[in-house]
Amino acid sequence: MPTIYQTYRPQKFEDFVGQEHIATTIKNEIALNKLAHAYLFSGPRGVGKTTVARLLAKSVNCPNRRDGDSEPCNECSSCLEINAGRNIDVIEIDAASNTGVDNVRENIIDNAQFQPTKSKYKVFIIDETHMLSTSASNALLKTLEEPPQYVIFILATTEPHKLLPTIISRCQRFGFKKIPFAIMLKRLEGICDKEEIKIEKKVLERIINKSDGCLRDAESLLGQIFSLNLKKISQEDAAMVLPSSAAKTAIEFLENIFDKNANSALDILNQMAEEGVNLDQFAHDLLEILRLLMILQTGQTKNLEIDYSDTDIKKIKKLAEEFDRETILKLLDAALARKREIKSSPLPQLPLEMMVVEFTGGSTVKPTTPTEEKEEEKDAEKNKEPDEKIEKHSGVVSEAIKNAVSAITRKTENKASFDDVKNKWPEIISRLSETSHSLIFILKMCDLQGVENGCLRINVPFAIHKEKLEEKKNKKIIEDKLAEIFNERIEIICDVAPVAEQTIENSNEEKDINGLAAEFGGEIVRE
Repeated sequence: MPTIYQTYRPQKFEDFVGQEHIATTIKNEIALNKLAHAYLFSGPRGVGKTTVARLLAKSVNCPNRRDGDSEPCNECSSCLEINAGRNIDVIEIDAASNTGVDNVRENIIDNAQFQPTKSKYKVFIIDETHMLSTSASNALLKTLEEPPQYVIFILATTEPHKLLPTIISRCQRFGFKKIPFAIMLKRLEGICDKEEIKIEKKVLERIINKSDGCLRDAESLLGQIFSLNLKKISQEDAAMVLPSSAAKTAIEFLENIFDKNANSALDILNQMAEEGVNLDQFAHDLLEILRLLMILQTGQTKNLEIDYSDTDIKKIKKLAEEFDRETILKLLDAALARKREIKSSPLPQLPLEMMVVEFTGGSTVKPTTPTEEKEEEKDAEKNKEPDEKIEKHSGVVSEAIKNAVSAITRKTENKASFDDVKNKWPEIISRLSETSHSLIFILKMCDLQGVENGCLRINVPFAIHKEKLEEKKNKKIIEDKLAEIFNERIEIICDVAPVAEQTIENSNEEKDINGLAAEFGGEIVRE
């Protein structure tokens, strides 16, 4: 069943919206028969690059198109075949999966030497062109320089800066832009009318805001809402489908940072980590709110009400009023940097924890206002001797450091001892056998080494065991089971023990090893 995006994909240039400057130029070239031999369509995803490429291919090959006209008839066999994606003279190539020079030679260069089977032009639409390797790009360049008269190349890319300058110079270039808010709203309202479904305007506005100028994403989200199979859709109905942001949690997190309450902010992160919340998405929500704080301080409030509840809006506005621009900009800059570190961090919450301590100093008490601080400093200057002031300052710094270290390390203090883990190990294996049979072979043979700093270190006899246990899915299964039994997160760390130290004590264990090897399609070879 076709999606909303596929159903309402423009079949004529007059139906195409949001890129009128491009559509007009190409229509004029078709009408005047002054076509370029190569086009480069660049711009964000989902804004119409492939759609225009297909319209161009359809128009130039439509036998019913009148002289001086640019629109295809959409009735002839050529138009119908292109609409269905089965015209043999219109070749669409995904460069992301055909990056090599051999693919370019076979699919493009060699193919271009033969005349169209039944069309006037053979059209090559190459999507994500920037993904081609350097050798493939160089191979394509020769054909772009001197193409046969019956060939038209249309290159589409989201990253034109990655293309060879020589390729760009051979093409007529068109820059696609994000679709404006008003145009997207009119488009979505038109689809709702045709589908005879009434949707609250606030829902459509939220869809557009979530789509960030990408019409394809907006139409896809609208299609998901249509799947509710309701004739009238409210904001409450749409909330079941539309991706939601953790605005409430993000606002509370920022309030604690602004209040210098490190413990509460770290507790929020720790709880999210234990619940398996995507911290990369949470960091994105933080950035959105910090961006709003920055923009609100300029006096702009456009679209603020689209993505946030009335309660959240009040809190966001209060934060924007209470804190200075310099603090917000510094926090925004830090959040950007820490978000980039989340995916590469051994502990996803660690970069955000570092940001908390960086901005709070590990303090658990709300600081005085700048005015109060100045008054206290004046009184201190009058009443304290220099040595006493130095001692006081030193004590505050020491206390802040102690609090910061405590806030970072308190969640890594282990309640479960190594003996606890060893005693419970048979039970752990027994429980895991209910869901993950292949892991049991390995865990039965592993050698427990110790528990330290929230980590259980184990030795395994072969590298293949280590690879299996360190697969993200398997590692999570084991660590979740440990958390279930000991009520705390314990990370597993695997090492391959020297072969000389590994002994097979009984035939059952040897059967386990052989069974595991067979499961992976191999066998154990001993010299």
